Order: sequence, then structure tokens, then C-alpha cells
Amino acid sequence: MKGNDTKHISELEFWAGNVEREGILQNSFYETFYVSDFKIDPEDYIGKAILDIGCGPRGSLEWADMAGLRIGLDPLVNEYYKLDGGTLSHKMKYVSGYSEDMPFPDETFDFVFSINSLDHVDDLDETISEIKRVLKIGGICGIIVDANHKPTVNEPITIDLDLKDKFSDIFDVIDERAYETVYKTGFRHNLDDPTFYDFDNGEVRPAILLLKLRKVKQYVADFDKTPKKDADSFNILFNQNKKLKKENMELKKQVKAFKDRKVVKFADKFKSARK
Repeated sequence: MKGNDTKHISELEFWAGNVEREGILQNSFYETFYVSDFKIDPEDYIGKAILDIGCGPRGSLEWADMAGLRIGLDPLVNEYYKLDGGTLSHKMKYVSGYSEDMPFPDETFDFVFSINSLDHVDDLDETISEIKRVLKIGGICGIIVDANHKPTVNEPITIDLDLKDKFSDIFDVIDERAYETVYKTGFRHNLDDPTFYDFDNGEVRPAILLLKLRKVKQYVADFDKTPKKDADSFNILFNQNKKLKKENMELKKQVKAFKDRKVVKFADKFKSARK
């Protein structure tokens, strides 16, 4: 199943709360994930195609201005544009779509990332199949995700610490790290002050898993999978998203103009009352 309304509403409430607190959503901390945590030199991204799955509205790839293509995939992109948290001004491209059925041709990307999103998907196995399909041979897949947690509305998938086994048919493991969830304030604190997961402790408990994988073989889809996406459909999708972004920017201008008129009218009414 794709498109859980309850989950979408909950996700949007989460981001709306962040916009209310921050105004313009901050994104300067993202570079640390893609460079330091995955141990990838910024020069390795020059001219490359990067995909962030479940990107959210912050601008997770705004730092990567050296890339040839940087795309954030998220089913809520259209709603993010309306939150007014800065998404409309980002230079990275956003594509509205589901991780289980990515609207990209085979072997489009040099890098595919999922940071704090793989447990948010509707179907883990379908998502992994799509990652295998859209990543080029020799390309890098990077994952950072909560593991061993109980399902929630926003995070319905429980990730096991043996997640790498689901990629083992065509990927080599470059790096695998698991951390204890010591701090409840999110990934960054636990990654900056890490406590490595104690596998000798048999207690099942929350953890943070980091995987860096390299695709080394061609992906062959199952017979009953969706046919290959072609470049024409990809371009059509981009044009649709470009039009949507333009419409949302125009709507934003109209809303601002309406608010400005209301302020002027209120001021005039206030002045009249003072006379």
C-alpha cells in the first residue's frame, strides 16, 4: 500500500511544527551526514547525480552545489511547497513520488541516500528493489536509520540490524556501523558522541544503523515488477513539478498581497477610529 493518509497527516504536522518554531527551515547540518558520516570526499560528488529518498522540506542537498543533479524524492513535496519554510527557494530539485515506485529510469544515480527515512516507507522490500534499480553499477548507497524500534504512525517499518543482507545479491558492504541510542534528541547527537552497539548484550533495544554499500552487479527485476521507466516519462515528471512549483510561488505572492491589503485596511480603519 502506498499513501497512508494518517501517516501523511502526522508527517505534515511534524514539519508544520518545525516551520512554526524556525520560520525558514535550517539545513546547514546536512553536509556532515553526506561527507563526514559516510566518509565521502566532497570532490567525489562533482558532476554526479544524487538522490535523497524521503528528503523532507529542509533542503537536504542544498550543500551539494558541485553535483550535476541533486534530487529529493518525497510523496509530500506538493504540501511542503505550501508550508512556507523555504522549500520553494531551494536550488535542489524536488520530485513528488513514492520510494516503492520511483519515477526514474534505470541506473540514473551515482549516489542514493536514505537518511532517517527507510523506516518511514510503506514497503521496505519494494523500496530496496527500487534503490537497486535506479543506482548505477559502481554507485554508492548510503543509509542511516533507526533500528529495532517499535512501529509508530510515522515510522511503521522496524529495521533489523542485519539490513545489509537484503542488499547482498548485488552490493558489497563498504562500511557498517551500529550505535546505541543513548540520546533521545535525534541522530546527530548520537553520531557526534557515539557509543558503538554492544552485540554481546542480547537485549533487543533501539539502535542507529549506518550502511555504506557499493552496487557491483546489474539488477534484474522480478518478472511481475513495474516496467522500466524511460527518459521521456522522467522529463514529463520534471516539467509537471516545475509547473507546480511555479504555481505555488504565484500562490505565495497572492497570499502575501492579500495579507498586506488586510494590514493596510486595518491601519486605515484604526486611523479613522482615532479621529
